[in-house]
Amino acid sequence: MNLVRFENPRYNVNRTLVDELFNNFLKNDYHENYVNNSAASPATNVFETEKEFKIEVLLPGFVKEDLQLNVHKNVLTVKVEKEEKENNEVYKYAHREFGPKNFEKKYRLPKSVDAEKISAKFENGILNIELPKKEEALEKEPLEIKVS
Repeated sequence: MNLVRFENPRYNVNRTLVDELFNNFLKNDYHENYVNNSAASPATNVFETEKEFKIEVLLPGFVKEDLQLNVHKNVLTVKVEKEEKENNEVYKYAHREFGPKNFEKKYRLPKSVDAEKISAKFENGILNIELPKKEEALEKEPLEIKVS
């Protein structure tokens, strides 16, 4: 008969978690990798009125020069690129949860949007994009038909 060492999974998991926590803390790379590899995109609000659509994108820490907007084949692309400043100093981050995050987000536009009249304004870290509807798409007053 062979003896097999039994390790209680509950204790083994806890030991692994504690070891991983301390190893990552000592390496100083846990949060840096999390920030660099996260697929989070900025918060977005989309509104519709009778005359237009409006998109608000929350972009704190960016400036107007970091933004690129374009429309191609009824797809609005919002792209933000910010280069990270190189640290010439000798220290590493002890703890890091945020940093410059580049992203690209695409919105499929309905055919009722007039792409030629799209406008955007960037103020206080919020990008406001106004997408006016075409004249044909706007609701018109009902016509009264006279009966003869």
